[in-house]
Amino acid sequence: MNDSEMRRRELLRQTRKLYDERQDIPAVHPRYGRIYHSLYDNENEEEPGFSGGSFYIRLVIGILCFICFVYMDQSKVSVAEVDSKAIVNQIEKDIDADTVKEVWKKL
Repeated sequence: MNDSEMRRRELLRQTRKLYDERQDIPAVHPRYGRIYHSLYDNENEEEPGFSGGSFYIRLVIGILCFICFVYMDQSKVSVAEVDSKAIVNQIEKDIDADTVKEVWKKL
């Protein structure tokens, strides 16, 4: 790596740090992907950061809710005077679309 290339990389890193551009890697044609990743992936290793969403948290919460429901159903346990049959009834309950629209407008 020559001096001009090192200087360009350093200037690019400083500019990104200045403007705090933490965007995902743009779509790159497969022909140029290896070149792009060799230039920019090294810089991402210097500044590690978690940019993931909340999918896994929501997945874990959903799984825990399902496990609790199955436990309530198998053990015939009620929590806060609600049992598994009441939960199923609320899920199966039909909702009037007009009522939902009225409530939504009031919000």
